[in-house]
Amino acid sequence: MIEKIYLVLILIFFILAFAVKNIKTYFATKQSIRGKSTKVNLSILLSTIIYIVLLLRIVILDPKWILEIDLSGHPFIKFSGMILVSMGFIMGILSLITMKNSWRVGIQYDQKTTLITTGIYRISRNPYFLSYNILILGFIMIFPSIILAVLYLILIVTFHLMILEEEKYLESVHGNTYLRYKEKVNRYLTLKRSRNEYIRIEKNRHILRDLSRSDHDES
Repeated sequence: MIEKIYLVLILIFFILAFAVKNIKTYFATKQSIRGKSTKVNLSILLSTIIYIVLLLRIVILDPKWILEIDLSGHPFIKFSGMILVSMGFIMGILSLITMKNSWRVGIQYDQKTTLITTGIYRISRNPYFLSYNILILGFIMIFPSIILAVLYLILIVTFHLMILEEEKYLESVHGNTYLRYKEKVNRYLTLKRSRNEYIRIEKNRHILRDLSRSDHDES
């Protein structure tokens, strides 16, 4: 029972944190924060379905209705799922807090927001997407449903396409600043870099600096 309460609270607070962030950013900026995109709409739809199915499964739904595989003989999988759920939740909250008023759902092409590179964004360029992926993966390990797994895979692909589109937008808006950030931090997770990687980053940084100076001198 305690486990179910914990999972329900995690899910509800994760959803509420997202909603509150949207509302708070909207009132702080007086601007729409949601981009108009088929991929954005699809991601919201898939997320909503996953949330509903998970909540129903935790509370009342029979496992067979979501084609759940019985892994009761492998408690380590469930335990690992609980850890991932907790990790995903914490990462998601930190991502929302760190983004401040630069938070957007999708791309608003008529707006220019501050590029956030601090806090959790020092180890991932997309920590909120990563947190969601980790969180839902954890839930699927706890409730290994084929239906949830299929929805999850479709959502991951949708998120990835959104990220690729956003990268092009950020590069066009922030230019060399974003390119330098992109060199330092990986798309999803930045682990310890090797010495050769640091050398390569420094070389690229000097090249970008020289190009910037050349453009400035020409102007």
